[in-house]
Amino acid sequence: MYGGLMGEDAYWERRREEFENPRAFHRRSQWEDDEPEYAEGSLFLDEEIEDIEAEKGYPMAELDEGDLLDIVEDIKGIEADSAVWNVWYSCIDYKYQIA
Repeated sequence: MYGGLMGEDAYWERRREEFENPRAFHRRSQWEDDEPEYAEGSLFLDEEIEDIEAEKGYPMAELDEGDLLDIVEDIKGIEADSAVWNVWYSCIDYKYQIA
């Protein structure tokens, strides 16, 4: 068992909070300040799917990341860093760097 000033429940609660938000509990290094911040978004393509599939010659699920990045840039005007096709929601999930 855990002894000390904190009780066992308080210890595990702190460990859970530390796991969920590690930046709040650890000192930041000088290199972490240089890390870019990213945001995520979803591009829903209701009516455009058929046109895009006809243009590319493949179903959306078979398009590679480069094609998905091009689609996000053409439609949203955002230069995304990563993009994947979300089969469950029929959309492109993308991540882009915040300026």
